[in-house]
Amino acid sequence: MGKKRLKSVEAPEDEAANSRNLAISFTEHHLDVKQLATLFPKSRILVDSPKDSLGLSEKNAKIRIQSDFQSDGPNRIEPPKDVSDLVLLGKQFLNVFWILQAGAGVLSIVTYIMDTTVILNLYVAIMLFGIVIIMCFVQFFEEKKTLAVIRAFSQLLPPQCTVIRDGKQLNLDAEQLVVGDVVIVKTGNRVPADLRIIHSCDLKLETSSITGESEPIEYTTEPANPSVDVFDSCNVGFNGSFCVDGEGVGVVIKTGDKTVIGQIASLTTDQSRRKSTLDIEVQRFVKIITIAALALGTIVFTVGVIMTDFKDITETFMNGFLVAIISTMPQGLPTTVSSELTIIAHRMAKKNVYMKKLDVVDAFGATTVVASDKTGTLTQNNMKVTDLWYGKRYLSGIPEISRKTLHTLKSLKSDIAQDLYLEHLDAPLPDLLEIMAVCNKGNVEYRGAFRRTRERKLSTAASQPKRSQDTWKPSASYKAQPPLLDGSTEKQVRRSTTVEKRFSGSPSEVALLKYVDSVCSILDIRSRYDVAFEVPFNSQRKFHIMILNERNSIDDPFDENVTYTLMIKGAPEVVITKCNGLATADGEEYIDDETMMDFQDAYDHFGNNGRRVIGFAKRTFIAPAGFKFSYEELNFPLHNLTFYGISAIMDPPRPDTAEAIRQCKEAGIKVFMVTGDHPSTAQAIAKEIGLIGEPERLLLGRHTLRVTKIEEEDASEGKDWAAVHGSDLSAMTENDWDELLKKRFIVFARTTPEHKLMIVENCQKRGEIVTVTGDGVNDAPALKRANIGVAMGLTGSDVAKQAADVVLMDDKFASIIHGIEEGRLLFDNLRKSIGYTLSHCFPSIVPMLLNFIGGLPPPMSALQMLSIDLGTDLPPAISLAYEPPESDIMKLPPRKRTTRLVSFAMLTYAYQIAAYMICTGSVSAYFYVYWRNGINPFDIFFTSQKYFRSDAIGNFTSWGNTFTPPEQVDIRYQAAAACYIVTVTSQVYHIWMCKTRRTSIFTHGVFRNGATVLAVLVELGLLCLLVYTPGVKFVMGSSSPPFEVWFFSLGVAALLLLPYNETRKFFIRRAPHNPIVRLVKW
Repeated sequence: MGKKRLKSVEAPEDEAANSRNLAISFTEHHLDVKQLATLFPKSRILVDSPKDSLGLSEKNAKIRIQSDFQSDGPNRIEPPKDVSDLVLLGKQFLNVFWILQAGAGVLSIVTYIMDTTVILNLYVAIMLFGIVIIMCFVQFFEEKKTLAVIRAFSQLLPPQCTVIRDGKQLNLDAEQLVVGDVVIVKTGNRVPADLRIIHSCDLKLETSSITGESEPIEYTTEPANPSVDVFDSCNVGFNGSFCVDGEGVGVVIKTGDKTVIGQIASLTTDQSRRKSTLDIEVQRFVKIITIAALALGTIVFTVGVIMTDFKDITETFMNGFLVAIISTMPQGLPTTVSSELTIIAHRMAKKNVYMKKLDVVDAFGATTVVASDKTGTLTQNNMKVTDLWYGKRYLSGIPEISRKTLHTLKSLKSDIAQDLYLEHLDAPLPDLLEIMAVCNKGNVEYRGAFRRTRERKLSTAASQPKRSQDTWKPSASYKAQPPLLDGSTEKQVRRSTTVEKRFSGSPSEVALLKYVDSVCSILDIRSRYDVAFEVPFNSQRKFHIMILNERNSIDDPFDENVTYTLMIKGAPEVVITKCNGLATADGEEYIDDETMMDFQDAYDHFGNNGRRVIGFAKRTFIAPAGFKFSYEELNFPLHNLTFYGISAIMDPPRPDTAEAIRQCKEAGIKVFMVTGDHPSTAQAIAKEIGLIGEPERLLLGRHTLRVTKIEEEDASEGKDWAAVHGSDLSAMTENDWDELLKKRFIVFARTTPEHKLMIVENCQKRGEIVTVTGDGVNDAPALKRANIGVAMGLTGSDVAKQAADVVLMDDKFASIIHGIEEGRLLFDNLRKSIGYTLSHCFPSIVPMLLNFIGGLPPPMSALQMLSIDLGTDLPPAISLAYEPPESDIMKLPPRKRTTRLVSFAMLTYAYQIAAYMICTGSVSAYFYVYWRNGINPFDIFFTSQKYFRSDAIGNFTSWGNTFTPPEQVDIRYQAAAACYIVTVTSQVYHIWMCKTRRTSIFTHGVFRNGATVLAVLVELGLLCLLVYTPGVKFVMGSSSPPFEVWFFSLGVAALLLLPYNETRKFFIRRAPHNPIVRLVKW
């Protein structure tokens, strides 16, 4: 094992100095367990059996909590100080939109200073700066809401730990730990503080957060040499490390900011966060629209100065260049994005989905493949033993016993009744029940009744024995260990009239315990044994071993050798390979081909009915008393065992899983079930939830010829699924993967976490956006590698939650589908908002072009044009963030990687089609006002430099009517107000058509989004304020127009916008792939 060093955070010389300083503060790694017991007397560490230590008393713990919290604070690493409100507000002003707008305001002031007679420039500058300030404050408050949501979510997942106090195991928040607490660390746990390990059972910790090394390190209890510092010792588990195998017990030596990782955190600086796909897409659009705005402004200004013979350059610059830039920029986009993320975060919270980073929801919506665990995600994680197979016979349910015998047994003492009860069961069922109860890490707690609590004694070693038949002799270096404690540690609790049983442990092991408990007493069975050694289950081994010696055995106490019993449970096909005999009612039979066929028939029978199958075996052997067993050296017999039977466990699918699978199929999302179960079990569950059809064939990667054949058969039969055994994945070629991943639904059975990572990587190679679920320690690589890693909040390990982007608080597969739907909705609503906002840009620029090119009196003033983009259009654009999804949102295939937030079709619609329709109405209303006042519209061309202004050269005559300069200005203001009203009210109607992209607005629901209704009312109120309020309308350059101009926009909506959009949406629904339809599909 290489030396552990601190992960580099500074320059090498600084790193070395920091490492030395941190190492000096530790001395506990040099002490043995006896010295540690002296150093921490109130922790009541039992030197002979550290695992049985009593820990702090509740009273001492409370005293230390009060004293430690006052001096050092709770056991947590203080996060970096939140960004102050002032800094957060300042960041909002750095947005490109606001920088451009503020620059335009500065230029307006400069223009006003150059010619103070044009007061309009000052008004524009005030308006520009006012909008910047208002929008930055709105954005500031929205971002504060988002940060508040993230903080609230983080409190839903407080780090938990298992601590021993007063001899009892308690689950506490890690913040409540104090120095001296005795903590239990098991596979999947995060080390909650710096611990000096006092007991280890194959304990392996992954310490990359401290050392940067991802290779797990095995930990011991032995003291380190005086010359070895804490980072090179293997007996101190650092806060933040993860237990990847085994289990251990440690005493807390440092907490909170005094831990190594806490001190490292104080030396590091914040790293910049990687941009999400949403950030990248929005920034791409901002760059494009900024360049377009600058180019358009330059063109308009150039045309303007040329058409005016380089006169009034200042006014042309103001009304041309600046207004063109501001009108082209969708000012409401930043606020819309923030609002949308905050809204979705709250909706997701109600659906039990915690987004660790809110902007990851966009990637969620682009998901093309969901690789999901079976147990607990697709199923209820509520397991129950339904059947047994033993002695070549089947047993469904609980073994029966006559009422007379049962009544007799109840009248006897517990121990006697236990033995007699088991005697009435057919062999080898009693032995099978014994293995199920003893080779089991689950626990049962009896409250308010007679209770025996058996504490298991574990010991480990690293010596290599030599086998002599059934006697195992140690190597010459072996030193005899003291004998294990006897049963005197059992505690008797007085009887009560009520009994409450509480089971804890993994779902499978709890199911086994409940089954045994329904037949006989678990505690009575367990009380017969002391555990000498244990090899925990993991996905690589696929089995769990316990080596035990029977209490009160008849072995000679002076004999150096002891009879041990090895019990094993795990994957039946793995366990039976270690056996040469099968236990039956008539004794042990040799496992021959016929027996294997019987076994396989039982295995397939249970698996094909969707049962999880577990095999059980045991054997006895002789070894020296107190011998230290080691799995690495395999100094105990693991072959020639006797197979006792298999159990069938049912974990029914969740009620909403089948519907979620159906939604995935409609949404074009591939679904892969990734499970460690047997293929027949996995296929049966997959069939039950509607993922696949009849489980007829098993597609194996190594049968490359069959892959193509099955592909052809499935295509002809309308099937698009396959089942693969995990052991075949490593041998599959790229062509095999290509053929396999063409399937939309795949069952990967008997897989390991390494296989899951392989599946994710191969999917991503082929352009898939992968969402993967995981709950175990070894799932972390796949969760990190996936585009969206989803951890289980109820059953997931700390490691998995740390690696994931999303945590499901209810562990339901259906919640993933909710997340995908919300991600699609985010993308949809942003498109709608941008499409709506861009539609007013060209209608705002056309008046300038008419003024510069046609010499017409300005159809709208600069303030009117700016007020559309910065005022009236903002509320409706933001309201689209609240728009509910269209009915077909989960019936469309996932969007392609090349799909952009702003497409060519959207720009065509916004800048040309919708813009021309709105311009038709606004320009018609403009000319209508002149016509209504007795002026021939053709007579006003090329009059802007002489007439219809306060300094007009004289009266204007048309159709025999004469108009004085004040009358000319009033008519011009009326025409400007008419053009302004029609442009704004056309957008009022247009917003309803932008509420959907494919579905008819009448089908979707006109008033489903109350925010849009409110926004439209605000828009109309603001419009009336700017057009009819005395004083304000003068500043805006408008006058009260004829009332009938309000109907022009109604004509635009009824005759142009509505028919076009409804027709467009109709063909999008009917012929979405038609080349012509695709041109108008955005």
